[in-house]
Amino acid sequence: MAQGDGRTLEEAFDDYAMHKAGEFIEEQRVNEMGFTDAMQLFEDTFHPVEILVKLRPHNQWVKAYKVRDPGS
Repeated sequence: MAQGDGRTLEEAFDDYAMHKAGEFIEEQRVNEMGFTDAMQLFEDTFHPVEILVKLRPHNQWVKAYKVRDPGS
């Protein structure tokens, strides 16, 4: 299952997308599929995700985000 981490939600989603595209390449076992094609496949399909938020002490501000496949 893919997951991504980041200090911002955008960074976390970008990291998740790169890992998910890598999974597509492995699952398809298509050596001709490049990273750009895999990213396009990722963008063209719906993927529900879980968003986890790590807070600083006393819930004052967000420290980090994690985006992952549900149930992973």
